[in-house]
Amino acid sequence: MTQGTLDKLSTKHIEFVDKLRFCKFASINAKDGSPHIAPTWFVYENNKILITTGENTVKVRNIRKDPNVAVLIDDGYKYVVVNGRARINKDMDGNKATERMAIKYLGEAGAKSVLADVLKEKHVAIEVTPEKVTSHNV
Repeated sequence: MTQGTLDKLSTKHIEFVDKLRFCKFASINAKDGSPHIAPTWFVYENNKILITTGENTVKVRNIRKDPNVAVLIDDGYKYVVVNGRARINKDMDGNKATERMAIKYLGEAGAKSVLADVLKEKHVAIEVTPEKVTSHNV
């Protein structure tokens, strides 16, 4: 196991997370402080984990109250955990970022078939800045 406080992922971490994987995004419930975790699409770019979500979701409410989050990217036996602080990037078009991720995960045709439904609600882009990276077998 590797652990340390980093401002970005190592080259080995990036090679691992760049493969087509879902992440598990964990935030702290604004109502009661319990953990909230949800699987989601993501990309790693500009030394940050980027996810998108509807602007009225639990994830958004949670990070507005407490930006401390964790992101798990795994394939079962290998994993990278990024603990950090999340923020809504108001300069990024969340819908366009969602479209880009849909194409990454579903291909052009698959993305086209789901985006009309997915984007019924306006999306926002959430950036997670790594503060601590832990990995196993990566």
